[in-house]
Amino acid sequence: MKFAEAIALTLIVASSTASASEPYRDPYRVINQASELVPWCKNEAESRYIARNITPYQWAASYHDRSNILYVDGRLRVHGEDVVVRCRVARGAREEYATIEINDPTLEEPVTTAAGGGV
Repeated sequence: MKFAEAIALTLIVASSTASASEPYRDPYRVINQASELVPWCKNEAESRYIARNITPYQWAASYHDRSNILYVDGRLRVHGEDVVVRCRVARGAREEYATIEINDPTLEEPVTTAAGGGV
């Protein structure tokens, strides 16, 4: 019985260690500082390109706030050019209310599946 208990304890410790290394993403996370909006903005912009099988790279960003609005002014390198990315959210709002603007006409086209059907 001692052996089974030792294995169970080892599995519990290993699983808690693995989950501790991966941060939990709270879907209702509140953003209070402009710097907290930067990772969301980067991930959201990159996701939109990756969904179209385009690899973005060289993310750079600055952030600031004006009154009660938090801003991120970023850029990604895509298609061999810099693409402007802008994000904003009200201070104290949940992450789900953040907005993103990407100045790239290719993102306005519908996403297609591998079979050629539209989404």
